[in-house]
Amino acid sequence: MAWALASRIDPTPLWLQVELPTGGKDTEEYEVVNRVPTGGLFFVNPADLAPPAELGNAATWFLRDGVDAGERLSNLADVVRLPLLAQRLLEGRSVYSSTKALVIANSDRLQPMYPTEEGGIRPFIEAFHEFATTVIFTITTPPMANARDVDYLLHLEGKTSNPGGAARVVVQSGAPTSVPGLFEAGSESPFLAFLDEIRKS
Repeated sequence: MAWALASRIDPTPLWLQVELPTGGKDTEEYEVVNRVPTGGLFFVNPADLAPPAELGNAATWFLRDGVDAGERLSNLADVVRLPLLAQRLLEGRSVYSSTKALVIANSDRLQPMYPTEEGGIRPFIEAFHEFATTVIFTITTPPMANARDVDYLLHLEGKTSNPGGAARVVVQSGAPTSVPGLFEAGSESPFLAFLDEIRKS
């Protein structure tokens, strides 16, 4: 679902895979990960993301007042040791650029580093928006309060590998019913129908 959404936004989306070195690899997930072109796929071990102790929580360092969007993204890239990703997102881009898509897969594994309260990750999202970049987070745990910071929250219910395609997508938060938007809050559709609609639109 994340790949379909990212590809609808951007023909060459970027994928940041947050992965535990000792954890097993989900077969279905890697069917998608293996489709990401060379140069667009980045792997991160959450243990490598801890900033030096003197900086404190990475989120508070990244979200300091008075730091412009470019510096915030560069700071984040320094912390997570992904200068190439920062370059791909920052170089020659502005709010007027064609939209770039970045999937941060298994972002719940970064939870200890970022504030979980409402409003905690909104400045992070807005920094990406200033460079015409849409971020798609995937999580495998129940959403925290900071899930209210995103524009759309989609929940995939059921297994997508079921032969009958019983899985469905529920829009838990999105555009109000009276406001035009890509996804309307409260709507739901079968997973396969959702994918078809995204791919053809």
